Amino acid sequence: MDLGVRQIRTAGKGSGSIELTLPADLRDLVGLPCRITLRDGNRPDIVLQPDLQRAHRAFAMLWHAMADVLLTDDTPFPLPDFTFGLHPRYGGNPAPFLSWRDGLALAGPPPHDAAAVSRTLATFGQVMAPLIDIDPALSAAFGAACGFLLTGAPPTPDAQQACDLVALHLADTRPPLGALDATGSPFWLLAEPVLAAAAGLFAAWTADPAGHATLCAAWRRGRSIEMSGD
Repeated sequence: MDLGVRQIRTAGKGSGSIELTLPADLRDLVGLPCRITLRDGNRPDIVLQPDLQRAHRAFAMLWHAMADVLLTDDTPFPLPDFTFGLHPRYGGNPAPFLSWRDGLALAGPPPHDAAAVSRTLATFGQVMAPLIDIDPALSAAFGAACGFLLTGAPPTPDAQQACDLVALHLADTRPPLGALDATGSPFWLLAEPVLAAAAGLFAAWTADPAGHATLCAAWRRGRSIEMSGD
């Protein structure tokens, strides 16, 4: 990723203190320790590698909390199953994706940003779905449903259909939404029946794909009418 050209400045000759003004796209890294590597040669590179262990630990903690509800065994955080990027990413990438920005937000003190929690849980749900016998074709929708039901925030703009359908079928199971502490035990106590209900719903749709297709078609018709104003 080309982030443009910046100048290295010094606080004074001989002081050893230098600074580099980074682009606004990297503001999420403010305060993180960075490893600095000089790659020597005819075109030397200075590489800054941020320490993202805090974000990794937050992801792992949330994975284990969600796995305790949905999976029957102690499944390690499957790092190779995910792709990562600094910023949230929408559309065009069906692979399970985690944003380091979200991980850093979740590593901070509560309340946690609802959108960051929703995106993260949606990605975890996408990976867990096949492990609980949900049709892989429904994995992304199941993940989106998990994120939405527990936060009230759709994880991505293209997840609206899944969110609307589960809201219709599981309206009575959604927990009261307040300030989110996604790393706290009270959150996961409320989450347990919600996730179980979502898993049951998607298992039923896996067993009845024609019924699910009918619901999706009806949603699209309703959306089309809503958008056209007819």
